[in-house]
Parts: sequence; structure tokens; C-alpha cells
Amino acid sequence: MQKFTLYFLSLIFLCSCKESVFTSKVETAEYPASATELKMQKLETDEFYSQFFSIYDNLLISSNPNSNEYFFYVSELNNNKPLGGFMRRGQGPAEYISLAPIRRIERKGDDLIALTYEPNRRELLEWNITKSIEKGRDSVKTLGSYKNANDLDLAYSAIYKIGNAKYLASTPGFTSYNGTRAVPTYWLLEGIKGEPTQYYSFVKSPISNSQCSIGEDQILDSSWSLSPDNSKIVTTMKWLDQINIIDINNNHIRSYRVKGSPNENIFYGRMENPKYHYQDVVCSDSLIYALYSGETIKEFSETMGCDKIYVFDWDGEFKEIYHLPVPLLRIWLDPSSNILYGYSESEEALYRLDL
Repeated sequence: MQKFTLYFLSLIFLCSCKESVFTSKVETAEYPASATELKMQKLETDEFYSQFFSIYDNLLISSNPNSNEYFFYVSELNNNKPLGGFMRRGQGPAEYISLAPIRRIERKGDDLIALTYEPNRRELLEWNITKSIEKGRDSVKTLGSYKNANDLDLAYSAIYKIGNAKYLASTPGFTSYNGTRAVPTYWLLEGIKGEPTQYYSFVKSPISNSQCSIGEDQILDSSWSLSPDNSKIVTTMKWLDQINIIDINNNHIRSYRVKGSPNENIFYGRMENPKYHYQDVVCSDSLIYALYSGETIKEFSETMGCDKIYVFDWDGEFKEIYHLPVPLLRIWLDPSSNILYGYSESEEALYRLDL
């Protein structure tokens, strides 16, 4: 563990010297020959939903982090029938102060299960959605106490299960209470104590630029998703037109920047009116779907979302551009059907996307 800590500290403090901050050579992704105007179907849903939604077949699960009652609300998608609220907010023994939104839903026998993380207690929970609906109360198993992979006092932002007592978790770039800075990192955790055995990152070191209009911790902000076969991570960057693909089996990293877009040198300027690029990303075993804006942060705020979806394959080839008639803030890929869904902030509505 001491050797692992030394490796991590070296990851934090490596100096880029204004060479590439990325851990791999950045290749060029060519624009596809044409774009497609996408049709979207608005869905009728009850009032219990938010941008943090997930769908499996006919079940809609909405995470409501600001709800005064429950964190998750479940309903039938096709007939808009509410099935109950689960995981009550509170500080009692069967209540939760905070819970991470659902990132993946899987079958376990006849039941649907999902993971969520309680950052205050540092507990990883397995929620049996099917049994909760059947019983009308929470069916939850604590998988272990998954504390920080380092001593910098930051909880994980998301955790996926990738094997027997083996998980993949993420921590964003941040500055700790003592001023130590770290880069966005993905951690391989094993056992009920969540011991970190490997880490991955697409950047070498933090970027120091106190004059930048974007906070130093946010310069390298990204969204990420894990492939269904648990072999690859895709990250899409907020302030750079770049995606990064990490093969977790051999720790091989590839980066792809869209042709003609700026490189990371923009991070050393003031960035007074920066372009907002990728907002969210989901993936199948063959394709990556990235929600894309390309507008300034002011324009993005006014439209309240992104009007394009960029599609890549796992070799970094830019396959397709979809234009959206309604801007979306989040997307979700239903693993049971490979149907893509989106959330419109301006309309507070869910859409089914016709690909």
C-alpha cells in the first residue's frame, strides 16, 4: 500500500512544463461526411423525475437529490404508473443523508439491481429494485465501507461493479483542504474494504493557472462512462473538444481531439469566454454517444442544454452527428433495449430518441 501511495503522489505532482498534459499522444478525429436530424418523442411521466434518471425496459427510476422525502422514485414508463419512493432522506439507521444517482442497472437472477454510494458514510449499497417494488419498502444490502483511495478527504463520485468484490470508482480533479491538488482519476477497488489496487487517469498533472476564468479544479472536468463489458472507460471533456478511451485491462490510454479544435494550450490563457463542449456520455459495447454543445458557456446556459450528439466507436473514429430539435441536459442508454433517452431542462421532460 505504501508503494501505491507513492505512485499516486507522483501522479499528482508530475510537472507538465507546458508539454502535453495528457498521458497519451492526442490523435485527430475527423468529422463524419454528413449529419442527421434526429426525431424525438416526448414521454408522459409523473412529477417525480429529474435530470438524474435511469431506465430499464419499462421502469423509470428518478433520482431526486433535492427531495425532502425519498432519493429514488420508480414508475412504469409506458403507462405513467407510480410504483413508489425508496431510500428515505434522513439521519436515522434506515435513512440516508446523500446518495449517488444510478449509473447502471443490471439483472441478478430475476431481479433488477443497481449500485449507489453514500458519500457521508462512505458506504457502497446494492439496491434490489425488483424486491423493493414487490415489498413496498427498501431492499438494500451494504457491500462494504469504501473509503477514500487517498488521504485527500474526497468521496467517490460514482462506482461500477466490474467483478466479484471488484469495483471501478472515480474521483474528480480537486484541491484538498491542505492545498494538495489531484487530477481526475479512476480507481480499481477490491474486497469489502475497497482497497485500491490500480488507478487510471488521462492526464499527467493538474494545470496551474490562477488567471483562468475557470477554476483550476474545473479546467479538466469531464464526464465518463464504463463499457457494458467492463473493459473500457470513455471520458469526454467539458472545456476541450476531446474524448479519452482507457482500456482498463492493460492500462492503455488513447485520446482523440476533433479536427480543427483548439489544443490544451487554451488552458494557460484567461479563457474569458470559453466553449462548452461535452455535457454527458453513455456507451454500448460498440458505440459511444456524447452529448455535445460547442457553444459558449453563456449560450449553453441560455439554451439549457446541448443540441447535438456525437457518436464515436471504441477506436476513436467519429461515426455520426445527430442534431436534436430540443436541447438535452442528460442522456441515458437503456441496456435492455439500447434505446437512447434524454432529459430536457427547459421543458422538464423526458424524450425517447429515434436513432
